[in-house]
Amino acid sequence: MRAFAVRSFGEAPAIHDLPVPTAGGAFLLRVAYAGVNPLDNSNLARLTSSSAYPYVLGIDFAGVVERVPAGGNDLHVGARVFGMARTHGAYAEYTAVAPGAKSEPLALIPNGVSDEAAAALPTAAVTALRTVELLGVTAGQRLVVMGATGGVGGYAVQMALSRGAHVIATVRGDMGEARRLGAKEVYDSQAGDVADALHAAHPDGVDAVLDLVSGPEAIRRDAEFIKPGGRLVSTIFAADETWFADRQITAHNSASSANPLLSPQGLTEVAGMLADGTITSRIRSTVELDSAGQILDKLRNGGLRGKAVIRVAAEK
Repeated sequence: MRAFAVRSFGEAPAIHDLPVPTAGGAFLLRVAYAGVNPLDNSNLARLTSSSAYPYVLGIDFAGVVERVPAGGNDLHVGARVFGMARTHGAYAEYTAVAPGAKSEPLALIPNGVSDEAAAALPTAAVTALRTVELLGVTAGQRLVVMGATGGVGGYAVQMALSRGAHVIATVRGDMGEARRLGAKEVYDSQAGDVADALHAAHPDGVDAVLDLVSGPEAIRRDAEFIKPGGRLVSTIFAADETWFADRQITAHNSASSANPLLSPQGLTEVAGMLADGTITSRIRSTVELDSAGQILDKLRNGGLRGKAVIRVAAEK
């Protein structure tokens, strides 16, 4: 099978011809599309000499069940599924997922949802749902989403709006995209000091902040425009929870790997949101497997907004 992979430590990822995963006690899955996430670049950077090789990049995917293991009768051959493939990777014509694996959930793709759209969901949409729940977003609350046009941010904006929140977006240059998502206020971080602007616009403070972009020092400025008793979530582990607590702000560092919603039920919930129009897939780029390296470079360099997916579509 063709796969975008690293064959040995220190080697750059490239397209290789690798054996189809031995399914054994796992589902064998033919990949139609793979979702692209910042985590894919992070995992690549964390490879060491003791990592398992060949290492196939990517986690999120959508495709078709090719083989069902014993005890995996909840899905059948030919079923359209989407999910996460941490062990065997997603940037490949085939992958394998063990039934019931907590870190590798699988779910059926609802009728009316394309494979392409489903592949864009798992990591970003389920992370967004988790952050919205941690923030306790309800109708009438003022929520700031910092980095609103990224993969997680775009889904979070839509989910918060569906709950009746007043969503305030911060972006880097692309204000139109945030407005199309439905944000009520939009601030461009390249046009001035966002913290000052938000404090001036909301002197009594906002209820919650989802900060997807600020590092450990920059994120402290969020305290300037969060009201006492407010909440903050960082998805990049930048928040000093004790420091914020001293300022009467409840802060959470939300790790995708520890997200309890990364489950068949969580996947089904976000797919249902896509099917009923609560969220849109937000796919901005669809590329072939041969272009996997270029799209990862673009993501790493900050040149990608919205979601990107890779068309894999193995031949039967």
